[in-house]
Amino acid sequence: MLLASGSLMAQSKKEKQEKKLEQKNVAYEATKKLIESGSYIFDAERVTARSMGGISLNHMQNGITVKNSEVEVNLPYFGVVRSAGYNRNPGITFKGIPEKYSVEYVDKKRRSIIKIGVRSSTEYHDISLIVSSSGRTDVKVISSSRDNISYSGYLLPIKEGTNN
Repeated sequence: MLLASGSLMAQSKKEKQEKKLEQKNVAYEATKKLIESGSYIFDAERVTARSMGGISLNHMQNGITVKNSEVEVNLPYFGVVRSAGYNRNPGITFKGIPEKYSVEYVDKKRRSIIKIGVRSSTEYHDISLIVSSSGRTDVKVISSSRDNISYSGYLLPIKEGTNN
């Protein structure tokens, strides 16, 4: 009797693992489809700068919008700026066609890597988005005149009827 119940539990555990794996695969395919649509938004929830801990952005409208080959970046910046400039925007902002845009899918890890390169009037930003199968996204921004900064949040579809 113990032997029969042990094999049933093992089988049940294996079935649960297979079901969980299938759910991850379905979520990953949905995330890939969202990225391939070319119409999505990264909703930043948290920012982490080298000189300070994480800061919650829950009540702010910050993120990256990709739509119809255009990119709009609106991210706050907390850190050291290495070059002074008159009327410098304190955040990381850009709107237009990026100089660089690429997507790599790492199927084995169910992860997508989006790389965007944008140039504003005074600096260049390399932006990397690492998207998990669930849509959880970590963003790293490397700038030509600022310290690196990281953001975390989610990749989401653009809601119809919004300005984004």
